[in-house]
Amino acid sequence: MKISKFILFLAPILITFFSCDNEPVDFTFEENFTSENNDIKWWILVHPSYGNSGIYLYNETNSTIENILPLPDSNGSPHALDFDGNSLWLGGAKSIDTTNGIVTHNPIYELNPDNGEVISTIDNIRTEGIAVSDNHIYYSTYGQIIEITKTGIFVSSTPIENTNINDIAIYDSNKYYVYNGSIDPIIRINETSGQNEFILETDIPNLYTLSIRDDNFVVVSNNHFRRFDLNTGEYLSDIKIEIDGWITAIAPYNR
Repeated sequence: MKISKFILFLAPILITFFSCDNEPVDFTFEENFTSENNDIKWWILVHPSYGNSGIYLYNETNSTIENILPLPDSNGSPHALDFDGNSLWLGGAKSIDTTNGIVTHNPIYELNPDNGEVISTIDNIRTEGIAVSDNHIYYSTYGQIIEITKTGIFVSSTPIENTNINDIAIYDSNKYYVYNGSIDPIIRINETSGQNEFILETDIPNLYTLSIRDDNFVVVSNNHFRRFDLNTGEYLSDIKIEIDGWITAIAPYNR
């Protein structure tokens, strides 16, 4: 132990002595080094109607795109996305009238987050918004929020008066949804009474997304992240997303 301490003490002196022209050598570590684990990252869903469609892994801290995954159905209408730490869950609002009069919908896809490959599907489910919590999936469709298992088994249904539910989020066992109306509010469902509780009027048009991260509501409008304090409703920030196209869903990258 004494020898090791002596070597550590002697090393800077030897480096300085043997440097060119006897100039001191600067071997100080970079104090401003930031690990990428501290970066804020998102999965961002871009609709194929215009722009370069796909599921983007976006680094908000550096405003960079780290990966783009292909959409499994190029003819669909993807509107819903969440990430459970292992798989991406993608839903859509495309309906297809078949020749025999039966209407079918996009499936919910479970995707590999590394390459976008399909792991599993839950067939014929139309959804505008999706949220995954533990082993359950919550999705919005036709004026209700439906809960199923990850294998597609029905659990429950919560009717919602506002039929235009564009996205949903689960946070601390509470369900939240964004209603794209004239005032674009964020609403919480009271788990005890089942009643809708007005939480926040964003005053932002054309909302399609809702996520909750670090005690903040995060929505996207005109390709900007807009943040609001979860507890006070205070408007916090407006940050541009360096992606072209129609963003229809976001999900925190929390793996």
